[in-house]
Amino acid sequence: MRLHKSFSAALFAFALLTAPLLAHHSVGKEFDLTQATTIRGVITKVEWVNPHARITLETKDANGSISSWHIEIGSPNSLMRGGIRGQDFELAKLCSVEIWPARDGSKTASGRNLTFADGKSFDIGDKFGDAVLNIPAR
Repeated sequence: MRLHKSFSAALFAFALLTAPLLAHHSVGKEFDLTQATTIRGVITKVEWVNPHARITLETKDANGSISSWHIEIGSPNSLMRGGIRGQDFELAKLCSVEIWPARDGSKTASGRNLTFADGKSFDIGDKFGDAVLNIPAR
């Protein structure tokens, strides 16, 4: 009986510790890693939430049509460890964002790098995804 309880406790601890890893979605399944591109626009919204912070970027095409891109970025915790705070994302300022677009063709993407017009740049990528994909740090 004692062995059964110890095994059950160990199994529970293992499940508790590995659940976040299993719950994390695959960056490569949702986003097209072969189609990295840069989009330009203004940030209209910042959502400082877990498991990934998000920004909304309004872009304008050659015809003047406006599109809203929803860009998933690193977790608030990983961004803060990298020296980035929510207030660093200045609303209504022109910027460019390196992205991996969604495979489904929607205006959704995984953000890699954000650069404001004044040259200030932030690595906003999902560090957990980089480790899983063996993507070298920039």
